[in-house]
Amino acid sequence: MALVWFGLGFGSCLVWVIALRVWARRLHSNNRLKNSRKGWRSIARLFSDRHSSSADFGDLNGLSEQPLSPLATLTLAWQLDQINNNEQVAPPVDRKTSHLQAQQNNWQQIINQVPLGYIQVDEENRLVFCNHPACGLLGIPNCLESATNRRFLLQLVRSYELDQLIQKTRDDRQNHNAEWVFHWVEPDPLNPHQRQDIPLQGYSFPLADGHIGIFIQDCTEKVTLIQQRDRWASDVAHELKTPLTSIRLVAETLQARIEPDLRIWIDRLLDEILRLSNLVQDLLDLGQTDIGMPLKLNIQTIDLVQLIKSAWSSLEPLAQKQRVRLEYQGIEQIELEADQSRIFRLFLNLLDNAIKYSPALQIILVVVELVETDQQVLIQVIDSGPGFPAESLPHVFDRFYRVDQSRARHMNEKGGSGLGLAIARQIVQTHHGKITVSNDPDTGGACIEVRLPLHHASNVLTQNSLN
Repeated sequence: MALVWFGLGFGSCLVWVIALRVWARRLHSNNRLKNSRKGWRSIARLFSDRHSSSADFGDLNGLSEQPLSPLATLTLAWQLDQINNNEQVAPPVDRKTSHLQAQQNNWQQIINQVPLGYIQVDEENRLVFCNHPACGLLGIPNCLESATNRRFLLQLVRSYELDQLIQKTRDDRQNHNAEWVFHWVEPDPLNPHQRQDIPLQGYSFPLADGHIGIFIQDCTEKVTLIQQRDRWASDVAHELKTPLTSIRLVAETLQARIEPDLRIWIDRLLDEILRLSNLVQDLLDLGQTDIGMPLKLNIQTIDLVQLIKSAWSSLEPLAQKQRVRLEYQGIEQIELEADQSRIFRLFLNLLDNAIKYSPALQIILVVVELVETDQQVLIQVIDSGPGFPAESLPHVFDRFYRVDQSRARHMNEKGGSGLGLAIARQIVQTHHGKITVSNDPDTGGACIEVRLPLHHASNVLTQNSLN
């Protein structure tokens, strides 16, 4: 019996000791006691009475007034331990949150100073963030307030091209870029005159949680420089046309009177004069579209397949020198209402470009298909060369643009003028068609696709009016 009482007494003492150590450590670490004398007095009082108490364990102010039983003491010690753990965890969380908030503020300051517009929309196309340059370019009033209130982008900016860019990025989760002209929906209330349209270029990319970020660049200066360059080229072409005609007449006169063994030099001179004359004429034709004057077309019914083969025949000596050959696939005959000389020039440029970049002993594939549903003809010119670099695809139809010559097989040859594909696009657009470029997945070479209507627009309007 003595052993039982001894065990109970020892257990009670052990409980008191544990409670004393936990309680003293927690009160000391959290500064719960006002001073050490009052603190130790409160601890001593915890063990002055072994009876239970009705004191609220969570009320620390009553510790010095009401005694606690050992069980209550352990319970209170556990509660204080939980409080202390929470207080030890809270400061690191607060510091981490403050650090992240500071980083976010820093990045927002950086983006606000970037000379590019930037907007960010959430998964519902609500504006999340908009820097100051973007507000100026897109005319967003109170950009900070609009982003804070998460207003729909469509309520703030009426731009179909921007909406399509965002949707395309959202669908395939890939980076995209696009160029468009931003038209103001309504005039500036502070300016009685309509604001000028702004050429823009956007770069979009997917973000977390379905957000989309878009950098927007003002291309006004770029467009102005291009217009100045094209205007200068057109002026030079006008100045060169007359002297080149005179030089050609003199060379043709000498060709008939010079000795046969020396005539080869005159032939070379005439070839260069003809090349320069064609270049000048190309510049003049491109200049017409710049000032809003469409090319004059002599519309007639032509055999498209025969015209393509005729263009290849003109380039066959060059193809034999490069050791490449033509392979044709498609229908044998199709009639098209178009300007024969312009369409001939179109395929002359496309085939010449394909020959220039095709390796030896390879083929150039021409595919012609009839799209009856759209009353169009589809033509594809596919080579086996290195193809176009991805960064060059949006610019291959720009005038004077030339792909890196190191990609050409014959580096010692004279490069083109950079006008061939620009002229091809002009011819196709004049015929109300469409031309696109890509890299063929099978050959890896360039694939230029042309769509032309079977009937010219003027003839279609005439037939509709008669009907």
